[in-house]
Amino acid sequence: MEKHEIGRFYATRFDDNAYEFIVNSDNTMDCPTLGIESISKIVIKPRFMLFTKKGIYMTPSNHNVNNDDLIKGYSIDDNLFDYLKEQGLIKYSTDMAYLYDFKDKKGYDSEFKEGHPFKWAEKKGPILVKQKNGKYN
Repeated sequence: MEKHEIGRFYATRFDDNAYEFIVNSDNTMDCPTLGIESISKIVIKPRFMLFTKKGIYMTPSNHNVNNDDLIKGYSIDDNLFDYLKEQGLIKYSTDMAYLYDFKDKKGYDSEFKEGHPFKWAEKKGPILVKQKNGKYN
């Protein structure tokens, strides 16, 4: 069966450059911006993780993270978002759902307690506002 394109979405950095993702009918994604093909899953964070048969890729890949390199927002059509979630191509925490204003706010940690990407806090509102503006600690 030949694969075809289902749709595209974008992850925009704080420097306004974007990563393009192409979603394929064979339940994989390609990121031409990074030259990575056959991505089986993306874990949404300010530094997203891509899973492929060759391994895991995280951006930015160096340890000296500049806030401009982090993801400011994701642009995903609602129908494509539903498809990505149904096919298991996308994973995100509840914090990320609110940070990036996804329509589905139930992240992986809402049911399974797999962990939190940010430090624990009683009131995450102020922390999320800072992170939404690119201030990560």
